[in-house]
Amino acid sequence: MDWYTKEENMKKKILALLAGTVLVTGILAGCGSSGKTEVQNNSTEAGKAENTETAQTEEKKESVEMETITVWSDNAHEQEVREKQIADFNNGEGKELGIQIDYKVYGDKYSDTIKIAAQAGEAPDLFRSDSKWMQDFVDNGFLVPIEELPGSVALLEQYKDLVANQSHVFNGKTYTLPYNLTTYGFVINKDLFAKAGLTEADYPTTWDEVREVAAKITEASEGKAYGLGLSSTLWTISSFYTMPAGQNAGHYGYDWNAKKFDYSAFNPMIKAIDQMVADGSVFPGFETLDGDGIRAQFAAGNIGMIGAASFDCAVYTTQFPAVCDWEVIDIPKFSEDQVTYKRFGNPTNLLCVGTKAKEHPEKVLKVLEFFYSDKNAAEMYENGLYIPVRSQAVEMAANKPELKGWEAFADFDEIFAMPPVPDTLITVEGTTYREAIANIWANADIDDVDSIMADIDQRYNDALQKADQAIVALYSLKDGVTPEKSK
Repeated sequence: MDWYTKEENMKKKILALLAGTVLVTGILAGCGSSGKTEVQNNSTEAGKAENTETAQTEEKKESVEMETITVWSDNAHEQEVREKQIADFNNGEGKELGIQIDYKVYGDKYSDTIKIAAQAGEAPDLFRSDSKWMQDFVDNGFLVPIEELPGSVALLEQYKDLVANQSHVFNGKTYTLPYNLTTYGFVINKDLFAKAGLTEADYPTTWDEVREVAAKITEASEGKAYGLGLSSTLWTISSFYTMPAGQNAGHYGYDWNAKKFDYSAFNPMIKAIDQMVADGSVFPGFETLDGDGIRAQFAAGNIGMIGAASFDCAVYTTQFPAVCDWEVIDIPKFSEDQVTYKRFGNPTNLLCVGTKAKEHPEKVLKVLEFFYSDKNAAEMYENGLYIPVRSQAVEMAANKPELKGWEAFADFDEIFAMPPVPDTLITVEGTTYREAIANIWANADIDDVDSIMADIDQRYNDALQKADQAIVALYSLKDGVTPEKSK
């Protein structure tokens, strides 16, 4: 046998010996440490179970049917914040629920766009509602009541004290929900107060006190500034004075309980301002000043006090940046000992449900809940975009809004979301209530306010009697909704 064969035989023997040694070592190890082997087996089984569970979870995720829920709006001013919220939803909760929100914002032609789409049966699942066409959409079957979305009870319960007939509720069914508010206040120029020797203790709480303070500011300003600001523009009379005063009267011109117009309820305020005009404490020339004109004068530091709405925070910050230090105070009362009602707020709706939602009602409800969530509303509030209709959303805000005055306009524990009134059903002969009030204030002499406003009420209620009483009856407070405070 040659050397090559001998070497090969030697290698085979060594390999056989090593294999036997490994086999014996394995057997001895198994016999001597059975507990360890059992642990290893359990660990393997746990790993298998974990892998199985992971696989099942992945399979479940893959098995969720993704559906697109379409939403249309024309709220361009909130688009940046809203689209971020939607992106977070689509990448998180939406994936788990099988929902992808497709959100489109339209411009000035939105109203025409949604009407055409609804008539063609091509409206989206959810779209921004508008009081101008809500009744028509309900009558034509273009909308689905929220009650028909399975599981909607909890959402509806959150808004039960905030919805109104002929605005959110039609024929006993809820078609949309209020989302945000225009609230009201009284704005003062702290610099002019200080110049007149007035402190925080002198902030007026009644209209009689407003008159006293206005006279002091006017006198101390020596013709350079005046106590109160008014405008001849009719919307300022309602938005700055009569609508805010609803918390003193329990209504803003129409008494839902008595089923009649009652603008005379504002006489204490109308008289006080009429007297201020006669005193010379009102900024002169207001008879020709529009809403922007009088607010520009306040921003320039020439007016001590003026009625205001929450949208004026942006006016005095960006449109007419105020050169004075201003502050929002409570709306003046008619008298010190009067009964006051909840704070009044004019609600704006967000979304209604289209008939397309019937294809996937459960998922449409999830998207509706997402849009109306307190968390998202709180973020809108922080950014100075909306005052949420739910005070719970305001309380949830993690950061105070930077927009000056915004926090004060959102300071309420109870709100009366102002329901619609039947003034659109009537044609009034002669002057309207706002025209009558503007005429009273424009006259430098003291007017017979009681007589003038009694005539207004008479003419409005006469016109109401000529309207379809079945439709008039629909303008009532929803059960459980009341302007009276509960605390």
